This record gives sequence, C-alpha cells and structure tokens, in this order.
Amino acid sequence: MRKLLLSCGLLLLGLTSVSAQTNEDFYGVGKRIGVGVGVGTEGIGIDAAVSLTKWCSARVGLNIMPKVLKINEDFEAEDLGTLEYNGQTINLKKPIEAEASFSRTYVDVKFDLYPFPSHSSFFICAGFSFGGNKLIKIKGHSDEAKEIIDRIQTVESSDWYQQLPDDEKFGVDIDEYRIPINSNGDVTGGMKVSGFRPYLGLGFGRLIPKNRLGFRFELGAQFQGKPKIYADGVDLDKTLDEEVKNDISKIMDYLTVYPVIKFSLRGRIL
Repeated sequence: MRKLLLSCGLLLLGLTSVSAQTNEDFYGVGKRIGVGVGVGTEGIGIDAAVSLTKWCSARVGLNIMPKVLKINEDFEAEDLGTLEYNGQTINLKKPIEAEASFSRTYVDVKFDLYPFPSHSSFFICAGFSFGGNKLIKIKGHSDEAKEIIDRIQTVESSDWYQQLPDDEKFGVDIDEYRIPINSNGDVTGGMKVSGFRPYLGLGFGRLIPKNRLGFRFELGAQFQGKPKIYADGVDLDKTLDEEVKNDISKIMDYLTVYPVIKFSLRGRIL
C-alpha cells in the first residue's frame, strides 16, 4: 500500500509539473498568433498579434477613420480678404461654407505588458503610430471668387493670381494662418500633426485569448503634438497678428493628445 501511494504521488507530481510547464510555455516566443478587429475613436482597426512571453505580446495594426465626423464652418465675406487690382480693392460679397472632416489611415506598432499574467488579463500598453498625419481635412468653394479671378486673368496672364503672395489672395483665416483660395475658387487644406506619435494605454483582455475568441477593452492616449494648419501645395507662413478663434481653430487647443477608446473582438489562430 505504501508503494502504491508513493507511486500515485510521483505520478501526480509529474502531471502537475507537465501542466505547469505547459502553462508556462503556452505564450512562448512565437507560439501563439492572434488577430483582432475593433472600433473606437481611432476608427475601424484590424491587427495581427504574436506572443513573446506570458508577460508580453506584440501587434501591428491598421486603423481607418472613415469620413463620418464633419464640422461645417461659415466664413463671412468681410473676413475673406481683399484683392488689389489696378488701384481698386475688390471684396467678396458672399460667405464661404467650409467643411472640416476627420478621416485618415495609419499604422501602429504596440506592445502589451501583463503584470499578473496568471491571474488577470489587465494590461499596460506602449508603442507608437505613424502615417496619417493629416488629422482634419478642410474643403470649401466660392463661385464668386472664381468668377472674379477668371475675369482678371482674361486680361492678365493665366497665372497672375497664382503668383500673388498668399496674404494678398482671398482666403480663410484659421488660428494664425490664412488658407488661400486658389484660382479655381477652392479652399483645400486642414490640420496636420506629427507623423510619429508615441502611445500609452491600459485595459482588460488579451491580444491572443486562451480560448479561440475573446473580447478586449482599451483606454489610452496618442501624443501627437499641437496640430498645424496646412494648405495643399502651399507652404504657409503666419499671416495674422492675432489668433482667429473660430470653431475649427478651437479644436487645435484640445488635440495635442488624441484620446483612444477601443473595443475589439480577438481571435486565436495558433
């Protein structure tokens, strides 16, 4: 009986050792691969993840913000600048309605650290995003401006308006900059941020679930710096003595840090 009990004890000890080794090695380097799809303030995201240790996993993802969030801003005629021609000052009489839309696509590389891997799916995340530096795109059009420019350019050279300094053209003022109206009467520009943006976050849920499917919640911040105004094809200089605070420019004060809230469905494929 004593030998039987000793044999059973050794067998249980061996099984426990094998089980512990299996749990320890479950998330070994490259042993587990997962994929995920999520939605949140970054838009729609897809990613692929690989295990490094039971303490850490890595992922590479693609985030797509569709053109769903828009802001409309009216720029009054008296704020659109003037055009000097043949000793005359030409003003616009009609306002311009511009549309500012949030839409961009960018890639991120992130690492999840699990402080309590055996007891909790709580994680701390660190990494970076790159690409998608055009945060807000602004579009507007003025038929009136196009008509005036066309009328003058029938007399002058075809690129007369284009050769004017930006502060001598019609344009819309945002913060300390003027986005000029081009010769077609269009306003095209927006706000851009740094192309490389560090990230910190935390949440619950594993990148690679122990079962085949799992859920994950993430809360974090993307550090992108203060947005700057840009105009397509134009290097802007500061043209105003004071900042112009309209609805679009006010957004700049709040977007030095971009908040991230994300829910995702995770799947383990290996």
